Amino acid sequence: MAERLIEPDRNPSKTAFIDLEASGLSASSWPIEVGWAFEFGPPRSLLIRPDDSWPQSAWSADAERLHGVTRADLDRDGRSARETAEALNDALAGLSVWSDAPDWDGFWLFRLFQAAQVKQQFTLNDFGKLMRPLAGAREEAALRRAAQISPRRHRAGPDAKHLQTVYALARRSTPTA
Repeated sequence: MAERLIEPDRNPSKTAFIDLEASGLSASSWPIEVGWAFEFGPPRSLLIRPDDSWPQSAWSADAERLHGVTRADLDRDGRSARETAEALNDALAGLSVWSDAPDWDGFWLFRLFQAAQVKQQFTLNDFGKLMRPLAGAREEAALRRAAQISPRRHRAGPDAKHLQTVYALARRSTPTA
C-alpha cells in the first residue's frame, strides 16, 4: 500500500478554496504551487516539481519575482504531478472548490492532472458567484478587511487563506432571515 503524501483533511465543512501559482501567464505555463483551505482551519500548500512534459521555456523571470519561488525550490521541495494530484483528490474529492481566478486555475489544474494521468475528483467554481449573495454592497469592506487580516502574497497557501477570510467576513456581515 502506497504511503499517503498527507493525511486527508477531516474538515466537516464542504466549502473549500483553492489558489495556484504558475511558471508564468502564457498558454504554455504550468503550475508550480497549489494551496487550499476549508471554511475553517489552516491552509495547506504544495510546491510542484516541473513535469518532463511541461515546456521549460514557459518559466518567466517576472513570475518568479512576483511569487518568489525559484526553479531550485521546485527541484528541491516540489512534489511530482502525480503526488500533488493525488493529494488534492484526497483532500477535495466530491467538493465544489472556489477560485478567484477559475480560468487560470482551471487551466493549471488541467495541466497538472493531465501530466499526473489522474482524474480530477472535485469541481472548480468562480469565487465571485459564491460571494454575490453573501456580500452584496459589503463586498468591498470585506475585501479591505481581509487584506489586513490575511493579505495576498502571491503564494498559493496564503492566497487560499485570503479567500477563506473574505468568505468568513462576508458571512459574518450577512443578515440572516
